[in-house]
Amino acid sequence: MHRRNFPSILLYGFGLALALSLVFNGFLLYQQNHRRSLSEYELDHSVNLLDHDEFQQQLSDCMRANQQKDSLIHQLEHPPNPTGSAVLGQHPGSN
Repeated sequence: MHRRNFPSILLYGFGLALALSLVFNGFLLYQQNHRRSLSEYELDHSVNLLDHDEFQQQLSDCMRANQQKDSLIHQLEHPPNPTGSAVLGQHPGSN
């Protein structure tokens, strides 16, 4: 009588269970990383939106302040001449 060496059904079952477990765990890790990267992207994107809005506000504040300064400088460079005869640097009656 000749005896053949067949692996047992338990060994095949164990291998199949191990392979399915590895595939399932890989799938769960993929989903977890995908969710984490999506939530990090949303967080970063919302922070960038807040930073952008804050930057726009600061920019408009600076532009307004610069316009006010430019207006003041222009007024100081060109003072109104109410009499029309006074010249800068000369006092009336010092002629």
